[in-house]
Amino acid sequence: METLEFETPVSRQRDIACTVHKLTYADGRAYGYIISDDTRQLRYVGKRTGLHLPAQTRLVEFFDVENNLVGRLQPPDIAPWLRVKHYDVFVGEEAEEPCAVIQEQWRLVDILLLRLPRYEVRMGEHRYVAQGSRYGTNVYRILLPDEEEEEKETEKEAEEKTIESIFEPPEAPEAKSEAEAEDWGDFDTGELELPEDEEVDEKLRTKEMEVGLIEQPAAGPSYIVETEAEPLREMPLVMAALVALIDMEQHG
Repeated sequence: METLEFETPVSRQRDIACTVHKLTYADGRAYGYIISDDTRQLRYVGKRTGLHLPAQTRLVEFFDVENNLVGRLQPPDIAPWLRVKHYDVFVGEEAEEPCAVIQEQWRLVDILLLRLPRYEVRMGEHRYVAQGSRYGTNVYRILLPDEEEEEKETEKEAEEKTIESIFEPPEAPEAKSEAEAEDWGDFDTGELELPEDEEVDEKLRTKEMEVGLIEQPAAGPSYIVETEAEPLREMPLVMAALVALIDMEQHG
């Protein structure tokens, strides 16, 4: 009797750098984070100590398994009613210089496509971008941006002009007299046809290469961080700080 052979699907190889479990209040806000490495060994415990300050901030301090302070995510000292967009990541209890800087960015295209905010991570000479997906999909892509700054600025300007042109009202026709110039009553503006979101996204896509992923799975860890970039794999505390920022932006 002939036996049937079925091909077993090959699972995707995952370059997991770390996983994060949230410790939350009843309303879903996190007061702490448990960070494990790729072998599921506990590495850090993040505590939102900024919640206990008179004026609450997004300060997060990280401790090792022996409860020693090993780093922190430090927001700048600004008025509490202003939105913070710049964060420093310090490694070491008495570190005076940050090992990484995380910058929150809201581009016009992100707002138009209802995407989560974008974060730029700078670690010395290395620079990465965490690009948020649409609300509800719970995925962040880690990108290696184009190194040519001039080309990037050119694309950014073209992007802004493209979005502005979508919503720019049509110009008035040349008037034959001053009276006609003031009267737009008979001018037919027509219907502005907006392109599909995918079309806009494709036109505004920059030259960036994906090197990682931050995912919120339906079960298991609250966040899974995958990356093939060695600088990021060697600094899981920086990735944990980025995950904490993403989580605080979504859940407060």
